[in-house]
Amino acid sequence: MLEHPGSARPRIGSLWRYPVKSMQGESLNELRCESNGVAGDRSYGVLDVESGTVLSAKREGRLLEAAAHWRAGVLVVRLPDGNEFHHGSLLDEALSDWLGRRVRVVLAATYGRATFQSPEDFEHDDSALVSWEGTSGSFVDESALHFLTTGDLRRLSKERPDLQWDVRRFRPNIVIDSPHSVKVVPGGGISLGEVEIEMVKACSRCVMTTRAQPGNLERQLDVLRHVSRTHHGEVGARAWIKRAGSLRVGDEVTIPS
Repeated sequence: MLEHPGSARPRIGSLWRYPVKSMQGESLNELRCESNGVAGDRSYGVLDVESGTVLSAKREGRLLEAAAHWRAGVLVVRLPDGNEFHHGSLLDEALSDWLGRRVRVVLAATYGRATFQSPEDFEHDDSALVSWEGTSGSFVDESALHFLTTGDLRRLSKERPDLQWDVRRFRPNIVIDSPHSVKVVPGGGISLGEVEIEMVKACSRCVMTTRAQPGNLERQLDVLRHVSRTHHGEVGARAWIKRAGSLRVGDEVTIPS
């Protein structure tokens, strides 16, 4: 459960949505949570046509240099050169030219269960690839929702102040504003505003946390080395959505008795 003895009740500090898997996402004031996940989150992915796998920044780190957002219900992708495209053939061509491989952007709702890949050794991108299957209907890796607390980031920053503990390294949907961390109890419930979630497990971290990103976020392998040595490779938690609704920044976070 969320630990907050002797402190003010935690609240939602920030909300995030990532329309295209592994591209930069959106920081929003409100998110809609459906039973199968955050509306508009990881709705699209970049399919590597030759391998038949959906790319992520675990395998293709350059994806983090692109950004995606929803504009009046329409997907817009901005490439590193500043050019913007809607979903369609022009976007597929531009992405293929940039990445140097034939790709196309596919919709998770109609694609089915995707296969993802990651280097076996996070310190060497040219190491053997490990494959796994995602969930149906979304390009999330495992669960519908991912959250952490500001306390998680403060603790890591205190332990290794020489590293950049930017929230974007961890790609959560929800950041709970609390000085304390999360004690993950599988099956434990947390209410966030009108939404209720059920914790699944602690979130195992991967090579994504080490990747360089726009805004002077450097490649830092020590981020994952430290998390692996000190925190069993885990930061934050994965969850399912038990009661749908809207989340808003500032909503109170409560634990049912």
